[in-house]
Amino acid sequence: MKKFIVTATIALSTQSLFAQEPADALRLSYINPVGTARSQAIGNAGVSLGGDFSSIFINPAGLAQFKTNEFVFTPGFFMNRNKMNYNDSIFKGNRSNLNIGNIGFVFSTTNRWRSNKVKNTTIGIAITQTANFNSDFSYRGRNNFSSYSEKWVEELAANEVSNFDDALSRFPNGASLAVENYLVDTILSNGNIVGYRTNAETLRMPLDQNFRYETRGGMYEAAFGVAWNNNEKLLYGITIGVPIVRYSRNTYVEEKDASGNTNNDFASFNFTESFSTRGAGVNAKLGLIYKPVEYFRIGLTFHTPSLLILTDRTNATLTANVENYARRIRNDNSRPTTYTLSTHDITGGEDYNYEYQLVTPWRAAVSLAYVFREIKDVTKQKAFITADVELVNYKANSFSSSASVPSEGEKQYFRGLNDAIDELYRMAINARIGGELKFKTFMVRGGFNYMGSPYQKDILPEGTKASRITPSFGLGYRDKGYFVDLTYAHTIARDFHVPYQLTGNRYPLANNRFSNGQVVATVGFKF
Repeated sequence: MKKFIVTATIALSTQSLFAQEPADALRLSYINPVGTARSQAIGNAGVSLGGDFSSIFINPAGLAQFKTNEFVFTPGFFMNRNKMNYNDSIFKGNRSNLNIGNIGFVFSTTNRWRSNKVKNTTIGIAITQTANFNSDFSYRGRNNFSSYSEKWVEELAANEVSNFDDALSRFPNGASLAVENYLVDTILSNGNIVGYRTNAETLRMPLDQNFRYETRGGMYEAAFGVAWNNNEKLLYGITIGVPIVRYSRNTYVEEKDASGNTNNDFASFNFTESFSTRGAGVNAKLGLIYKPVEYFRIGLTFHTPSLLILTDRTNATLTANVENYARRIRNDNSRPTTYTLSTHDITGGEDYNYEYQLVTPWRAAVSLAYVFREIKDVTKQKAFITADVELVNYKANSFSSSASVPSEGEKQYFRGLNDAIDELYRMAINARIGGELKFKTFMVRGGFNYMGSPYQKDILPEGTKASRITPSFGLGYRDKGYFVDLTYAHTIARDFHVPYQLTGNRYPLANNRFSNGQVVATVGFKF
């Protein structure tokens, strides 16, 4: 298997109570903000263009293009489709939902003093959705080489657990449930624990596995931006943002003995896990737009890393049928064959919680825009074309403890986790291009958005590109201070999903080809 998963697993096996992994960082940084319908229609290429409400999140200098006050509201309909390929079988999943893309106000004031080069100052207050986590997918197949339960065996081994009471209590989200339910048991030598093993051994039986996932929530950002227009030549601004994370995932895993043998110490297990991440943080965006001539614009923007304070909550339940195993080793035929235990049984009724910090990558972009018939009366502009190139350093994702004095175990764990991120991810290039044709009050728009792969080239499964492309098309109407825009954007991508990771054995991988369609409408008015 590819080295990135092995490296990540080694890092994650050092301390069981910490559940963060490199994929969590990517989920909160591989994002494409939901802009207005106008912005999405042109591929969100707005670094040098300005004059759109989305500027507060793309390049705050663009707010200085406003000369009037505006209210903007952008609802949308999100359609997510997954096509999983696992063991040469195809499984499909769908999930659709309504969402509010962004909402807010723009206030612009003109400078009354003619001697001042700052012609106007603009303030923006907004909230937008930066990621949509709503998705349902599943896949299943026969596995002849590993069991999901082996991850719990490795969890115990990596933490060198030699005390049976520790095995029953220290791992309330996984290994402790498996040990208590006789799915995982000890290996003894002279009465001492020297290792662990699973009763779901593929050396003795093939396994039918079924995986199902439901993810919900999103990532949002509240923002306050200020921009200044210096003599219609240089526009500059700053945005202070507050990212908000709301993510939840339900995982369902089922394994069954496919051998037909009813007396080999394992029949089946069902594992369910409810996991959520909640938190918020802070970031900043800086930008400028320069107009060497009226019809040509150059834009630059820099987004600082976001500092996020996050809390994970986990509750898991495991039901295992171990046939006659417990009866035999306990020499008690009255014992049941099926056992059920949950995290709450170990923690006293509480979810397992852990608070930590994540610093996401910085972003930098440069952009050019050409406006046809550029004159101060924007109603007489006929068209524009614009393009952005953006750099995102995904290697810069960094986890750390939120404790004022973290333990040595936490320090060691997060060092290993961040080293795994360095080996997994890389600097990526994103590109966006879009344009608009204007016919008095009616506009036609089109765009294309490319998001480069965040992974190192040599660690991707064969045939997986892990990049995303989003073509888009939109229409707009503006008249007498009111405007309505409508856009359809369609994202196409290939990715992969790993249900569990092992250091000492092979494990499955499912290829995922997914598409996301978005219908977005923006309504607003000047005041």
